[in-house]
Amino acid sequence: MSAPRPAAGTHVPSAIPAPPGGRSISAVSAPLETPVPSDTSGWTGTAPAVAALACAAALLAAPAAHAHEFRPAVLVLEEAADGRVDGRLERQPEPDARDLVVELPPHCRALPAAPGRLRADCGLDGLRGPLTVTGLERGELIVRLRRPGAGLSTLVLRPGRTTAPLDPDPGPPPGYLALGVEHILGGADHLLFVAGLTLLVRPALRLAGALTAFTAAHSLTLALAALGLLALPQPPVEACIAVSLVLLARALARDERPSAGAAWRLAAACGLLHGLGFAGALAEVGLPPGAAVPALLAFNAGVELGQLLVAVVVLALAALARAVLAALPARARAPLRALPALVLGGVAVAWTLERVLAFWSPA
Repeated sequence: MSAPRPAAGTHVPSAIPAPPGGRSISAVSAPLETPVPSDTSGWTGTAPAVAALACAAALLAAPAAHAHEFRPAVLVLEEAADGRVDGRLERQPEPDARDLVVELPPHCRALPAAPGRLRADCGLDGLRGPLTVTGLERGELIVRLRRPGAGLSTLVLRPGRTTAPLDPDPGPPPGYLALGVEHILGGADHLLFVAGLTLLVRPALRLAGALTAFTAAHSLTLALAALGLLALPQPPVEACIAVSLVLLARALARDERPSAGAAWRLAAACGLLHGLGFAGALAEVGLPPGAAVPALLAFNAGVELGQLLVAVVVLALAALARAVLAALPARARAPLRALPALVLGGVAVAWTLERVLAFWSPA
């Protein structure tokens, strides 16, 4: 005999019980898969020490910084034709995060569930209404909803936005714009490339052309890869992205100011690689079949907003650095001006070695 249905308007927190030996969940206990130099001649005095310290710091910091380290928690909800819902957390949040409590719409009734599962009966109304998740303090929760005859839809929840409607939405999937911004700001290699390109290319009009070429190129490969028209293994792509940073650092160290055409070609070539890197991160989330193009456009727009933010911040910091350097003795300027190239080069070389050696490392 089924349990009585709750009164209308009563929320039923559907806590997912923990498997034997696991954490008490409210979220499924499953292991989380574990991401402007000028003339440098005449370096004397403190210059070698500055260079050595910069490279040492870069090499020590590099292994801890991983590009595209985008590993959101993934909650899968499957609705049957009779309104029953089965849920599971395919990838849980970080190990030290709080347990998650999944709260289905008010008319859904919780059912007994095996450890590590969520079950509910939403009746004839189906899985419609607000989905609320509590305990999400950092990172993202990707909700993949499968409905009979409707395919797969995707929602993105994050701290500050832990409620989302489960009703069909013909507009762009919520969360993909912010997801793009967060990815570019959290992807260390993309940040360093945009920062290095901003320091290398002058004047401002030429820099704008280079950033436009970078945008157009990575938008192309991102779209092709995300829509399944281009597939390349991620490890070689990541290694080539690191090599692109090495080349950029070399140009910065030699103070090689590229012509407009050379800047465009450099940015476009590297943009093709970085777009494949973006696609690898987007694959972690997936694109909803019914709204793949709007989701892709929203994600790409978020990447561009983050990229512009980085360029503006770097330009402001560069202007401040020039003002500070102008007040220093000439002897101290050369090693300090070389710091960006040294740090970028040290990190890029470390990443290149790490990613190439990973080809022969067990997964």
